[in-house]
Amino acid sequence: MSRKSATVSIVRKSARDILPASTTDLDRLRTAMRGRVDTGEIPERRKFQHLQRDASGRLPPRRSMIRDAIAREIQKRHLTVYRLWQLARAHYPPLSQAAVHEFLKGQRQLELPSIEALLAAVKLRVVRESATRRGPVRARG
Repeated sequence: MSRKSATVSIVRKSARDILPASTTDLDRLRTAMRGRVDTGEIPERRKFQHLQRDASGRLPPRRSMIRDAIAREIQKRHLTVYRLWQLARAHYPPLSQAAVHEFLKGQRQLELPSIEALLAAVKLRVVRESATRRGPVRARG
């Protein structure tokens, strides 16, 4: 049973109850609108790069290390997308064939269970970068 907060109160007003803005307020707002906007306090995450469309006007697929690694393994093992989907369904049965195809074309993102199934299907796994520098990972047993 949900609890209701004792401090919740809803205030309802109609447009008639709200006072119109004073001329001082309107002048202040108009002056602010004419002025420059300082965006210095907004942090930039990274450099902005324009995406280049291809000749048909389509945007390029998003770059993905995981997608690229799966695509390389598919080529190396001479698998089709259909065969990859069949192998991945053994690890995650709800995975759809269309989702795999669109993911590999760069048109769709997948959730973690689907990605794990694709990685397992081509016998890949994600490891920490520091672990790859130390050498091959030994099997536990």
